[in-house]
Amino acid sequence: MKPEELLQIENEIFTKLVIDLLKQQRAEGKKEFLLDRYEVETLTKERLKKLLTEIDKR
Repeated sequence: MKPEELLQIENEIFTKLVIDLLKQQRAEGKKEFLLDRYEVETLTKERLKKLLTEIDKR
């Protein structure tokens, strides 16, 4: 897989994760939306590793 492809996948995971976390906060009725950048980046890396592991198994 090319580096550009990996970066694109990582960006897609990051974007979806941010949207999901903001939706979750809105559903909880929070007035101010706050995201922990470290948490989002960590979750993004974990999901990317999981995805790459699944791809390697194929």
